[in-house]
Amino acid sequence: MTAAIHHEAACVVPTLTVEDAIAAKAKLLARSGSPSAIHLLAVDILLGGERGGVLVPGFDLDNSPLKYTREVVGGKMVVFTTSNGTATLLHARHANMIVVGSFANLSAVCSAVADRPEPVHIVAAGTRDEISLDDILPAGAMVERLVKAGRQIVSDDSARVALACFQSAALSSGGLLGAMRSSRGGRGLEKLGLGADLEFCSKIDTLPTVPRFDAATGLIERLA
Repeated sequence: MTAAIHHEAACVVPTLTVEDAIAAKAKLLARSGSPSAIHLLAVDILLGGERGGVLVPGFDLDNSPLKYTREVVGGKMVVFTTSNGTATLLHARHANMIVVGSFANLSAVCSAVADRPEPVHIVAAGTRDEISLDDILPAGAMVERLVKAGRQIVSDDSARVALACFQSAALSSGGLLGAMRSSRGGRGLEKLGLGADLEFCSKIDTLPTVPRFDAATGLIERLA
């Protein structure tokens, strides 16, 4: 999602299921012919996402950030669904502001929320309702940045656990990439031959963009 927005996709439309994504694209195409949606006429609509880490049959793109280049997604809508991430995003729809964060846009995301007056909730997607280290590690990096910016950790220890995991990984001989490789998501990517994606997702601040999800419109667009 961040790669798409960074590379100038018009917007990303997150959906819960594959069927929802297909229906959303059909609805958008139908609306493009109405006078109230003339702006859609010049916008191509792509289907993106994965199930089990692989391309959904009939979709244009999988979940690899390396595929979401400016040449592919620039100026286009991306209707998007993943096994866990988009469900987590939709679950957070009642928050005052919802942004998409990762190692790739760590500094930008933390800067965007550090001075907001309300509590900051970091929601790690996980894998099928189970904890995934590849989500905990960037969450811990966010905790570290936000604490340095003056935020306070609440009494629940989940933020402290994430912070400890991140700091331990950063100081380990294998570094963040080694920790990500050992994670559930990392092992899955390597098994699928997607080691390049894993390396990209282990690097900090490669995509200095903040995607914001507006639950009222159902669109993810660039905040900063």
